[in-house]
Amino acid sequence: MLRISFLTRQRTEAVELARSLHNAKLALFLTVEAHTEIELQGDSIIDTPLVHLSGMTKALLYRQVEEHAQTLLGERLVRTWAEAVTSLDPASTEQLFHLVRPV
Repeated sequence: MLRISFLTRQRTEAVELARSLHNAKLALFLTVEAHTEIELQGDSIIDTPLVHLSGMTKALLYRQVEEHAQTLLGERLVRTWAEAVTSLDPASTEQLFHLVRPV
């Protein structure tokens, strides 16, 4: 299983992607948070507000989920990454493996 993450510039973009991923049964347990990316330039810091959407998916679906997000949002998708989930409670694991469509 993977925790997949997406960064967008607007909350509306993150919500649009969340709806699409949910409707396609590609991700579950979706959450959205405000983030600030910082860029160091000499002694200055430039803050860029971003929105972080994350959820769970089956490991084999990563490429499919990434392509789905890229097709939907295009250049509005700032960044995508995934992290392996090594432990998840039994009820959530069961839900994830039965509700997310197979490859």
